[in-house]
Amino acid sequence: MGVVDTIPEIGSEPLDRMVKGCEASNILRTALDLDLFDLLEEPKTAEQVSSETGTVATFTEKFLNALCTIDLLSKRDGEYANTQLAATFLMKKSPFYQGNMIRLSGNNSLNWSKLCSAMKGDLPDEMGERPERVFDSSFILAMAEGSMRGSLHRTVKEVAAIPEFKRARTLLDLGGGHGLYAIAFAEMNPELNATIFDLPPVTEVTREFIGRYGMNERVSVAGGDFAMDDIGHGYDIVFASDVFYRKPDALSGVFEKIHDALNDGGSIMLKHWILNDDRTAPPTSVLFDLMLSLRGGDWHHIYTETEYIELLEGAGFSDIRVLDVSSQVSPSVILVGNKET
Repeated sequence: MGVVDTIPEIGSEPLDRMVKGCEASNILRTALDLDLFDLLEEPKTAEQVSSETGTVATFTEKFLNALCTIDLLSKRDGEYANTQLAATFLMKKSPFYQGNMIRLSGNNSLNWSKLCSAMKGDLPDEMGERPERVFDSSFILAMAEGSMRGSLHRTVKEVAAIPEFKRARTLLDLGGGHGLYAIAFAEMNPELNATIFDLPPVTEVTREFIGRYGMNERVSVAGGDFAMDDIGHGYDIVFASDVFYRKPDALSGVFEKIHDALNDGGSIMLKHWILNDDRTAPPTSVLFDLMLSLRGGDWHHIYTETEYIELLEGAGFSDIRVLDVSSQVSPSVILVGNKET
C-alpha cells in the first residue's frame, strides 16, 4: 500500500483546536500580566507598547499580532487597539472585567498538567486541600467576575418573577461570597433585607462590595461555617449559589438546618451546575467535576437534578420546581422548594 493510497475519513481539526487552546490561553494571561489591554485604551504602535512595557521590540510586535489573530486586538495603520471583546472583559475599569477569573483558570491549568500522576494516586500535598483553604480574596473576586458574565443577571431575572420572592422581606444568601446576588435581590425588591453568610475571611471582601453598591443599610454580613454554625432564623428565602458541591455526608443536616431557619411558607432557592443522570454532560460540569478531584481530593460531588430534588424532599421541602438559567458556559439551574405553612 502506498503512502497516499488511504486518507482519514474524518479531519483532525477538533484535535488541533484542543492543542491550540493552550497557546491562546497563555498569550491571553501574558497580556493580562503586562496590563496590555489597559495600556491600549488608546491605539498604540508596537514600538510604543514595547517602550511602555519594557519588552523586546521585535518580540512585542509578534506578540501583538498573535493577539490580533485571536481577536483580542485589531491593527490599523500600524497601530494596535482593543477589540470590543477585550474592552468589555479585559480592561480593569470595565464592570465586566474577567482578569481574576482568567488567572484562576490559569492556576487550574497547573493541576491539569498533573492529571496522569493524580489518576495513579500520586497527589502532591497541595492538591489535597479542603475547599475552605482556597477561598482567599482573589478567589472571591474571580467568582464575582464570573457571575457578571451573565449568570447573575439571568438568575436575578428568574427569581424576581417568582411570587415567593415578590412577597419576601428577609433573605439569607448562604455562602454568598462577594454578595452580588444578595445586593441585586435587594435592588429588585425594595422591601427586602438580606444577610450574606460566609467564612469570616471572605466577609471582608463582601463588605467592600456592599459598600461599593451603597447597600449598607439593607444588606448585612454574618460570619461562620454553614456546615457547623447557626445560620439564624426568620428568613423568607434562603438562597445559595454554587456552594453545595460537597459529598452528601459533608452536607448532613445542612438542608434540615435551612428548613428550620425559614419562616413557615418560606422558600429555599439553589443555583448550581448540575450533571445529567449518566454524569456525562453537560461538558462544563463534567470537566468541573474532574478538575475538583485534581484540586481538592475526594471531598466534592457534583449533583444531578434528581439528587438535588431528593435532598430537598428529604429535608421536608415540597412544591419543588426547576428553572433553567443555563448558557453555553454555565450549565446552571435554580431549584426552588417551599416549607409548608
